[in-house]
Amino acid sequence: MRCKILKIQNKVTALLSLLLFISVLVTFTCLATAKSIEIININEFNTGEFNDNEWLEENINLSANEKIELGSYAISYSLNFQENGTGFIKLVTFDKKVGFESSEKFYQLRSFSGSKEIRELKDKIIFLNSSIAISVNDTGLGKLKLKVWSKKDLFSEINMSTTAPEFLLISQGETVNIPLKINNNGCIGETVCLEASESEFYTHKFTYGDYRINKIKLDPKETKDVNIELRIDKDCTPGEYNFSVNASGRSSAVLIFPFIVEENSSKSIEKLAIQLSKIYVSGKSGSEIVIPVRIFNSGDVDLKDIGLDIKSPMDSWEIHVSEKKIDLIKSKEYETVDLTIRIPSETENGDYFVDLKGVADNVETEETKLRVNVKSQSNSAWIGIIIIVLVIAGLFFVFKKYGRR
Repeated sequence: MRCKILKIQNKVTALLSLLLFISVLVTFTCLATAKSIEIININEFNTGEFNDNEWLEENINLSANEKIELGSYAISYSLNFQENGTGFIKLVTFDKKVGFESSEKFYQLRSFSGSKEIRELKDKIIFLNSSIAISVNDTGLGKLKLKVWSKKDLFSEINMSTTAPEFLLISQGETVNIPLKINNNGCIGETVCLEASESEFYTHKFTYGDYRINKIKLDPKETKDVNIELRIDKDCTPGEYNFSVNASGRSSAVLIFPFIVEENSSKSIEKLAIQLSKIYVSGKSGSEIVIPVRIFNSGDVDLKDIGLDIKSPMDSWEIHVSEKKIDLIKSKEYETVDLTIRIPSETENGDYFVDLKGVADNVETEETKLRVNVKSQSNSAWIGIIIIVLVIAGLFFVFKKYGRR
């Protein structure tokens, strides 16, 4: 039994030793394969070739005890005042595959120590590889001025994150606030433009503090908190939607927020009604009729800009309202207006209909018909007068003729 246990222990020990050997071998292999940098005198190289080959160029200020990353490379600058103020610049490469369990490590490529050696770099171009080159100028006061050339844009890295949940549930007419963190992880300052998807069913606005914005300025390695206010329209169709947010500078980041709009059970109701004092009136041709009309807000929200939509039976009819536009009618209240109808004198006898609708900003009533019965002007009065005149004339004639006898 003990013999079996010893054999198992020996196998485990051998396996661990093999894994350790592989780890060390991988580490040393990566170190051995790290490429060395190339340093060229600036008078031996035409920097115009960078422009001819469309390399990107950036000027970067590097302060003491600061580090920047350029792709898989990093440049750090330190001042060690314990060594008589001696400054040195250190160039290191970065490989995410290096180390046991794929741990990330920096491996030094080359270091430059002392004020003299750093000042001499002013006349040099340092090629980190075939697609990245830098020149270094010591400006004094603990600052280095770097000029960096690159075939690819290594200078910009915009990131965006949020603490909002992955799926949002929003009601009709509701407004939600989504927190965003905008980060500039690049080595240059950037102005980041903020945009979001548009829809007829919702609106949005970006805010920073108490201010509304559509762009924000970020220094290298700086992060700022931005809020986006998403307002769902009260008439939005219930269902699933996607809301995308884009932060873009020289690079960009996108977040997509899936959300579901549910029907609002406590949704406000807009409702309007009109009431006529009479639905049947009569008048003579050439006359004028006045009808009071009550406009009632029967909903549970206030209504603005209320009026009447009127269709007359014929173009020759004149119809006027005492108040064309009512600014506000509060919920469960009403206003009364007078409707004046002028019947043309040439109108023939018969029934005519005036169509009425109450209208507000987002609501209107059903159509109501007002019946107007028209009668022509009567000539009986004139006939009566003529008869009386004729009778008087006849009597006068008879009296004059036979009265003398």
